[in-house]
Amino acid sequence: MLDPALRAALADPAFYPEPTTRVEVRETHISLVFLTDRYAYKLKKPVDLGFLDYSTLARRRFYCLQELLLNRRLSPDVYLAVLPIRRGPQGYVLDGEGALVDYVLKMRRLPDERTLQSLLQRGEVPLPVLERLAQQLAAFHQAHPLPTPVTGYGSLAQVRHDWEENFAQAQTACPAAVLPPAQAQQIREAVQDFLARRAGWFAQRCDAGRIRDCHGDLRAEHIYLLPDGELRILDCIEFNKRFRYIDVASEVAFLAMDLERLGFASLAHGFVAAYARTAHDASLYRLLDFYVCYRAYVRGKVACLRLREAPGQEEVARDAARCFALAARYAARCRRPLLLLTSGLIGSGKSTLAAGLAAALDLRRFSSDCLRKQLAGLAPETPQRVAYGTGIYSAEATRRTYERLAELAEAALHQGESVILDASFAKRAERQRCQALAARLGAECFVLECLAPPEVIRQRLAARQHQPSVSDGRWELFAAFQRDYEPVTEFDPAHHLRIATTGDAERSLYEALAAIHAGRS
Repeated sequence: MLDPALRAALADPAFYPEPTTRVEVRETHISLVFLTDRYAYKLKKPVDLGFLDYSTLARRRFYCLQELLLNRRLSPDVYLAVLPIRRGPQGYVLDGEGALVDYVLKMRRLPDERTLQSLLQRGEVPLPVLERLAQQLAAFHQAHPLPTPVTGYGSLAQVRHDWEENFAQAQTACPAAVLPPAQAQQIREAVQDFLARRAGWFAQRCDAGRIRDCHGDLRAEHIYLLPDGELRILDCIEFNKRFRYIDVASEVAFLAMDLERLGFASLAHGFVAAYARTAHDASLYRLLDFYVCYRAYVRGKVACLRLREAPGQEEVARDAARCFALAARYAARCRRPLLLLTSGLIGSGKSTLAAGLAAALDLRRFSSDCLRKQLAGLAPETPQRVAYGTGIYSAEATRRTYERLAELAEAALHQGESVILDASFAKRAERQRCQALAARLGAECFVLECLAPPEVIRQRLAARQHQPSVSDGRWELFAAFQRDYEPVTEFDPAHHLRIATTGDAERSLYEALAAIHAGRS
């Protein structure tokens, strides 16, 4: 229990060595921050919450020093010193003589109106600011691998433990009005299903070195955009390594969740896209929805802990409810498979994009070029230089090919697997059949229309003639194919993704990944 006399002393302007007109006090469930005109003094509460233990003086000193050291990584000019509080004959003093009582962390005070949250609420955060933040964060993660020989963080076992801890804490801390039992059960079932089905994804992320020494608490109120344009990120997790030694996808998901919670979903998508592109981390999108769900759930739980400590805070209760609703929406997305269709003219880059998406998202990929030849009893790279609309490219052969594509997609979707169909989908009826299939099986369907100018397509098709290929596309077929191609009009704009493939393949891939993530319902 914090000594009320100590709290009162810290709230007195006369306590501090520098002149100050007033002291503002801000409180969380784990700390008190005393704001003078120029500085902030943070006092840790003597609490033990299981995942956090500040119960002894030695622990509070250790974690003050940890907070100083770790936060200097992203805000070197903000975190200044750890100072002792002592009790002398005249009462409590800061960094003076007397019996040692506690410690405070001294920081330079930054203007409240320059937090990312405040700037967002005033409409003063253009997307380039978040893109710059993403680039800074990617560089930070790259520079901070886990210390060796640390292992186990970010693993399936660790993530499962974190979720079970949260479920248990939420069950006791969260009133039914904030987290209704049906919603809690929906989230729990979705999380358990995801962990059971996607165990390999967590191992792959660990093997790829995507578990880093992160910030751990990346929310909009901890990020400052200073008047000179410099970014500062405060308040990283110092009290528990397992909340900081995490997958970078979890770190990115935290701010994405917070931006969406505040009503800025489009900026959240732009931030994620910039990070993934900068970090060359396409597989981040596999786990992004899962970690957004996790971050929203944790934020809701923490709000409930504040309510338990000080009941009657209606805005805190409303925020907790919003967080749990957001967690439930992303939990549902985790369970809903994708059906992706490529579409476009011959030589427009469909197969290259499909291969990249399949690798990034771990999709089942089925190719019309391969399947068409398989149905004809031919090896995939057996050339078929037949006239347009004849041989294995006749209307009947095409009908059988697309029927078989739909059958394979249906079988995979029944198993809960996401699918990409690598084909031209030149006919509206073929696309509509897949739309109907997705709706019937509870999947979400996107068409990715690949676009490239004719001169680029001509160069690609010419180059293809000199290398093995499963495609028989040739420039002499282009005009007839273009004439018969039926424009995509049956998809809504969020699910009809027009992807320019003229530049390098990686850029097109990240554009498609970002559009799919942003377009999901």
